[in-house]
Amino acid sequence: MTPEETSPLLQRLKADPLFSGISNSAMARLLGAVEEVCLPNGEYLYRHQDKAAYLYLIETGEVQLTTPSGREITLAEPRCGEEAVVMEGYVCTAQAQTELRLLRIPRAALADLTKVKPGFGSEAVQALLSRVGGEPIHLPAPVKAAKGSSVGLSDIIGWCTLLVLPPLLYLLCRSHGFTTQGAIFSAILAATVLMWVFTLVDEFIPPLVALIATLFIGLAPAPVALAGFSSPGMMTLIGVFALSASIGSSGLSYRLMLKLLYLLPDRPVWQQSTLLAGGYLLSPITPSGNSRLSLLLPLYRDMLDGLRLPKGGAGATALMAATFSGAMLFSPMLATSKSSNITAVNFLPLQIQEQFLGIYWLVGSCVAAVGLTLIHLIAVRMLFPSENPQPLPKDRIRVQLALLGSMTSAERIALTGFIFFLAASASVSYHHIPPAWIAGCVLIGLLISGALGKKAFRDQLDWPMVFFLLGMDGITRIMDHLGLDVMLAKTMTAWFGFVGGKIELFILAALATTLVIRLALPITSGMLVSAIILLPVAEAQGIHQWIAIFMTAMFSDIWFKPYQSSQYTQVLSQGLASRYDQGGFIRYNQVMNLARVVVAYLSIPYWKWLGLL
Repeated sequence: MTPEETSPLLQRLKADPLFSGISNSAMARLLGAVEEVCLPNGEYLYRHQDKAAYLYLIETGEVQLTTPSGREITLAEPRCGEEAVVMEGYVCTAQAQTELRLLRIPRAALADLTKVKPGFGSEAVQALLSRVGGEPIHLPAPVKAAKGSSVGLSDIIGWCTLLVLPPLLYLLCRSHGFTTQGAIFSAILAATVLMWVFTLVDEFIPPLVALIATLFIGLAPAPVALAGFSSPGMMTLIGVFALSASIGSSGLSYRLMLKLLYLLPDRPVWQQSTLLAGGYLLSPITPSGNSRLSLLLPLYRDMLDGLRLPKGGAGATALMAATFSGAMLFSPMLATSKSSNITAVNFLPLQIQEQFLGIYWLVGSCVAAVGLTLIHLIAVRMLFPSENPQPLPKDRIRVQLALLGSMTSAERIALTGFIFFLAASASVSYHHIPPAWIAGCVLIGLLISGALGKKAFRDQLDWPMVFFLLGMDGITRIMDHLGLDVMLAKTMTAWFGFVGGKIELFILAALATTLVIRLALPITSGMLVSAIILLPVAEAQGIHQWIAIFMTAMFSDIWFKPYQSSQYTQVLSQGLASRYDQGGFIRYNQVMNLARVVVAYLSIPYWKWLGLL
C-alpha cells in the first residue's frame, strides 16, 4: 500500500468536501499543519466572538453549536470553525456533547490554502451560511491598533541632532586638516548614521540620501557615486536574490527541509548544525554574507514551519542564530569568504600576498574558526535551551514527501541553477569567469525558463535590500574618490604609540579602531579603512601585517545596531522578525561579539608557534 493509503489524517482530509480538489503539493503542506486533539465532554472548542484560530474536522464524537440568540444547530457535516478561513472571530459557540477526537487546522495554513485554491474562501463561507442561515449574524469588528503620535520624542531628538551634529562635525574635520570636500562628506556620513540610529526612515533610504546629496553638491561625479548600479556587484546581488526566490517559490527548499527532517536524528542540535554547516560550505565560493544568507533563509523559513516551532520561542531563535552564524562566522577565515578580504590582501607586500591568498589564510585563522564555532554551540545551548518539543512524526513526513512526488519542472530549474552557480563559483580559478557573470547567467536562465516570472521578479526580490547594498557601495567609492580614508589614516596613526610592539595592546587598538570606524561605515569599507590605518602601525611595531588584516576582517563583523549589519537588515526586511525572539538573538549576538575578541587573544600562542609573531 502507498503512504497515502495508510495515512488516516490524509484520508480524513480528502473525505471532506471542503478540501477536495486541492493539489498534492498543497495537501502535503496542509497535512504538515494538521494537529490531532482530544477533548472531554462539555469542553468548549470556541465561544462566540473568540478569535477564529482553527477549523475543526470531527473524527469521533458530537458537537453542539449555539448562535448568539441561543438557537442550537445540528451539524450536517463533521466540521465546524469555517470562520477561521475568512473571518476575524467565531459567530457561534461550539461545545463537545461527548468525548471528542478531532483534527484542527490553524488559520495560517488555511490562509496558505486560499492562495493556491482561490475558491476555498467562498466555499467555506457558503458552508458556514448554510449552517446558520435564517438569522442575522453580527461579526465582531476587527480590533484596530490605537494610532500613536506620528512624531514621537525619539524622532524629535533625532531630527534635532541631525540638524546640529553634522555641521559641528564639518567644523571639527576642517580644524584637523580635512579638505572642504572631505569635511562635507564626513558631515553627510554623520547625517546618514543618525538617520539609522534614531530610525527616522527605513534602513535603505539613508544611503540613497547620501548619494543624492553628494551628486547635488558636486562632491563626486555620477560615474563614481553611482558606479555600484553599473558594477558587477549589482548583477551578483540580483542573480543570487533571484535564485533564492526561485528556490523558495518552487518548493525546492520545502522538499529539502522535509528530506533533512526525515533523515536527520530528531534533535535540535542536528537541525541547527545543518544550517550552520551549510553556510560554512558556501563561504569559500560565495564571497558575500548577504548572498549566503539569501540561500539559507528559504530553508530556515520552511524548517520553522516543518518543526512547528512556536513564534518567538527558543527553538526558532536558536535556528536563526545557526542560520545567521552559518552565513557570517566563516567570513574572516578565508581570503575568498569576503570581498573585502581579497581587496585587503592587495595592501600587503607581494611575498605575503602569495602566501596568504591560498590555504595558509585558513591555517592562520584556524584557532579563531574553531573557537568561534565552539562558543557558538555553547552559547546556543545556554541561551536557547531545548523546549522539549514533541517527537517529529516521521510517518507524517514520509507521507508528505510521497505527496510531493517527483520534482516539478520549477524545482528542477531552481536546483540546476543552484548547482551551476556553486560549481561555476568553485572553479573560477580554472575558467576565469567572474562570479558576477555566473550569477547573470543564472538570472537569465530563470527568466527565460519562466521559473521567475515578471510578477515574481517584482515581488519576490528584495529590492530595498538591493538599493541599500548598492548605496553603501556608492558611499565607499565616494570615500575613496575624496581620499577620506587616507585623511582618517593620517589623523589617527599618531594615536597608536602606546602599543609598543605588544600584540595584546595591538589587538585592543585594532578593536577600538574598527568599532569606531564601523559606527559610520558598512562592513566592507569599514574593514578596508581600518586596515589602511592599522597596517602602517603593525609594520612599525614589528607585528605581522596579515594579523592586522585578519583583525580588521574579524572585528568588522561586530555590530550592535541593526543598521551596522546589512545581513541582519536583510533578515528584518524579509519579515522574519516576528518568527524568533529578537531580544534573545541580540543577546546571542553580543556574546559572539565578545567571542571574536576572546579568540583573537587565544590565537596569540598559535601565531607565535607559526612564526607570525
